[in-house]
Amino acid sequence: MATHRRVLQWLENELFDGNLVLGQQLPSDRDLASVLGVHRGTMREALKILEAQGVLRLYEGSRKTILPMLVREPAASAGPALQLHMATADYPLRDIVQTRVLLETWALTNADNRSPAMGELRTLLREMGRDDISLKEFHHLYVSFHIALVKSSDNTLVAALMSALRDSIYEYTMALVGHVPLWSKTVDRIRAEHQAIFSAVLAGDNTLAARLVEEHIEYQYVEAGVDPERGPREEPAEATGPMTGPVASGRVWSHGNDDAVPATAEHTPVKEAVAMQVARNSGHSVDSADDPEAVDGDASGDDDVPESFGPEGHERRTG
Repeated sequence: MATHRRVLQWLENELFDGNLVLGQQLPSDRDLASVLGVHRGTMREALKILEAQGVLRLYEGSRKTILPMLVREPAASAGPALQLHMATADYPLRDIVQTRVLLETWALTNADNRSPAMGELRTLLREMGRDDISLKEFHHLYVSFHIALVKSSDNTLVAALMSALRDSIYEYTMALVGHVPLWSKTVDRIRAEHQAIFSAVLAGDNTLAARLVEEHIEYQYVEAGVDPERGPREEPAEATGPMTGPVASGRVWSHGNDDAVPATAEHTPVKEAVAMQVARNSGHSVDSADDPEAVDGDASGDDDVPESFGPEGHERRTG
């Protein structure tokens, strides 16, 4: 077990037994290394990881020691135990994804477009749009973007729960890369959908934002041909028609039914939702979802997204 996980386990036990309280100073790095039987340099690296995760704050002590202190924030009481279990338990992928959908849709339903997280989201959109970005950096920013979305609800405990999923989300989204037909198209799609989600929050349409993020998460598996419960398909299902985009809640959780589900008025692709939002904000009428041309008739329709929806001073990416 990695040293920082061992420290988390020690903290969990001490908190549970009442030997520690939030905000309390912990033993020095030298003493903790002795307690856990590891080298002092290894312990220092572990403490830095825990500081980055928001569990501890580190201060310089006497004789070149490091003094860790448990943070006082309410979310910290759940953070160590949850991060420990997420790092060591073998949770089914389906459980992780459904928990993520639950947290993100709730957060966006309750998002505040005046939250400080909006500035963080703008920065992350800009960074994810760079042409020279590496695959690993893109996915680290991807996870940070979704954590920042949850922060927009200004609920520190929900944000802490989402942050505890960081490593799990990074690992499974990276694993999906090898299953998508063409990564260059996928990355453009992700950028466009992130922009659409941000735009909906910025416009105050929380219902649309929650709907878009749910479809965004679930479509990752539709595109890659991966069932979160069963893994990659050995044989692709026979297509029943063109799939124009992600379909709404329930498509991924097919319980073994690999047949394609056509988009309907109830199972609406992200593109249609974005088009409807654009029409509402531009004062145009919105055609019926039963009219196929209302969704797919004009491939250039996404260019009508108002520039005010995008990050300040940054060119909007539509993929």
